Amino acid sequence: MKAMRLLLPVLAILAAAASPASAQLDPARIARENELWAQQQLQNQRAVAMENQLNALDARLSTEVRLRELRDQARRPILPAPHVAKSAAASTPDLGPFPSIPDETLAASNRRVRAASQNRR
Repeated sequence: MKAMRLLLPVLAILAAAASPASAQLDPARIARENELWAQQQLQNQRAVAMENQLNALDARLSTEVRLRELRDQARRPILPAPHVAKSAAASTPDLGPFPSIPDETLAASNRRVRAASQNRR
């Protein structure tokens, strides 16, 4: 019984150690693992290539936008031509009736302003 108890852990350790070794010797499994590894590498290479293409397109687009902005800044703005009236009648706008102040009222206002400006306190 005592020998059996010692033998079981030893056999369990040997079985655990032996299973990876036996799996490594299976040629079909090794071929499948190699094929999967090769497919993963190919997918990684494709992903890197697509990312590189995307970065290149992004850089090209940014460059084109910057060049367009520079061209727009370098271009002189188009100024509209000044408006020239064809006749004098057309150049004076009609503002409607102006208020009319009689001459006597203006003269009296002028006298009061002059008197006030000469009268210093």
